[in-house]
Amino acid sequence: MSIKCILLDEQNNLIDYADLSFLGNGVSFLLPYEEATLRQFQVGDKIVFQVEAKFNQIFDADISEISYGKLHLQEVRNLAPLLHRDVRVEVDIKSTISYTANGKEIPVNVQLRDLSCGGMCFLCQEQLDPALEYEFLTNWIDLPFLVKFRILRKEEALYNQYSYGCEFVGLHRTEECQLRASVFKIQAANYRRKRMDEDDAV
Repeated sequence: MSIKCILLDEQNNLIDYADLSFLGNGVSFLLPYEEATLRQFQVGDKIVFQVEAKFNQIFDADISEISYGKLHLQEVRNLAPLLHRDVRVEVDIKSTISYTANGKEIPVNVQLRDLSCGGMCFLCQEQLDPALEYEFLTNWIDLPFLVKFRILRKEEALYNQYSYGCEFVGLHRTEECQLRASVFKIQAANYRRKRMDEDDAV
């Protein structure tokens, strides 16, 4: 029996896909799709992996052996009850956020730079008030919906812009699932594009 997983680094970026397989006596191992992935790890390292079809199932484990293209695992731990990790993807999407001031809705053009199902980072030229609540339309998915968010941090960026780190608020479970699915779709497309570029460079 094998389960398709994704391997994540410390920043929750996708490293590779892998098949998680189980043998008798509790033995399990990951079989990465790319041979180069094996060279990123050593015996004793921790590895984080997430079940692709079940976004809330994320685990880490110790690598006990590396052989025959397999990462053998021990001390597999379910991280879901302990922390909320979200795959984060780099994007370049034009969007419009809005907020209400003096009874009027104010639109602001922004450039999304990274995205997860829990939040996002965007660039814009306006100085925004972190005390306000904002919303935007998820214009990159098949069935767009409005997402409310609050600003957690602000930094100066290039070209007289500001970078804002934000957290989504009040998401319904179905909306969160849609966001997770869209993030995985973008991440998979980015990963395939990266692998094709690397293959063309060889």
